[in-house]
Amino acid sequence: MAPVLLWLIMFLCLLISVIKYVMGIILKLSFPSAKIQKDYTYEPTVSVLMPCFNEGKTVYETIASISKANYPNEKFEVIAQDDCSIDDSYEWMLKAQRDFAGIRIRTGRNESNSGKARTVCNALQHSSADIIISIDSDCIFHPDAIRELTACFSEPRVGSVGGRVGVRNPNDGVITAIQAVIYYSAFQLYKIPENWTRSVCCISGCLFAIRRELLLEIEPAIRARHWFGIPVNQGEDRFLTHQTLLRGYGTYINNDALCWTTVPNTLSVLFKQQLRWRRSIVRDFFYTLRTLPQHVWKLHPNTVFTLVLTPLGAIIGFLIMVTALSADPLAWAGPLPLITALGIGAVLTWVINRYSAREALIHPLAFGAYVAWSLVSSLFLTPLALCTMDSADWGTRVKAEQEVALGNTHS
Repeated sequence: MAPVLLWLIMFLCLLISVIKYVMGIILKLSFPSAKIQKDYTYEPTVSVLMPCFNEGKTVYETIASISKANYPNEKFEVIAQDDCSIDDSYEWMLKAQRDFAGIRIRTGRNESNSGKARTVCNALQHSSADIIISIDSDCIFHPDAIRELTACFSEPRVGSVGGRVGVRNPNDGVITAIQAVIYYSAFQLYKIPENWTRSVCCISGCLFAIRRELLLEIEPAIRARHWFGIPVNQGEDRFLTHQTLLRGYGTYINNDALCWTTVPNTLSVLFKQQLRWRRSIVRDFFYTLRTLPQHVWKLHPNTVFTLVLTPLGAIIGFLIMVTALSADPLAWAGPLPLITALGIGAVLTWVINRYSAREALIHPLAFGAYVAWSLVSSLFLTPLALCTMDSADWGTRVKAEQEVALGNTHS
């Protein structure tokens, strides 16, 4: 009876996921009025908060792209906050401050390594702007990104707005090609139904805009986050989005606000990144369950579905995978999964090549590798996330390098 129930739950999660993709296509093609009404004459003051840990020269490139923003220079600033990097990140921040004197750039360093979430809060202390944009320190921004984000706050009940994250290195190999397809379909299809109800459940931390007064209200909760007494420094983007919704504000993804990130091109780094994200999803799932009555009565049903069924699908997917492989270890390698993955990959690759030349894929059939990645993800990421929920590092950033540096210091 138990396996049948698991399959039924998994089928329900998959069905809802498929329905969201179909709804995304329908809404995108047939209901342009579902888009937010932008007001480009609205030009509030903006602080771009850039937390950084061991990014090296990349921070300079990020600030350089922001300096080209199509937005009045006197109305925005960059606040770069270093989280005790052991490389030359801070020196590159100072160089950017000297080289891009046309915009206001502030730099600072944490007194101790604090994690991304608290580094954002520390940067916030130096801002008095109307709109806060929190970013990743390894992204390149389209000149219109700031203007596109601020234009969305013309709807007074919209509290947080995100942009679309594109992949800078889609053709480094199979692993980056997989991510290019996943990123594109997530932003261009999967999040569209959430946009329709102003209930996006996770705005990417690569490009996250929020009203200042709202972030100040949420800040104490960010600093106080913990997992059974252990401080939580990861998943601040999902947490911020969730808290925005719980306070009665809408959330939205503006796909015209673009930034480009370099995605992991090795399996080990991708695994670390996805593990960090999975921890965030699982943590948020337990928080949602713990406060479920509050969610059911206050939030749109679309929000509740996404907050509950997405992580539930990941957990059930692990149980299903174990059950299936114990009965037939080669079930994942059958012709139907491979043909299905290749078919989906071929269609999505055609769409990307037609509508996003910068992410055009040279090897469209590489998406077949997604079958293997799905197996790895389902079998290892969820249980490992459940067993490492107390992790507090930056995930893909340099634990090994830090140990080497410390070793060099002591030698």
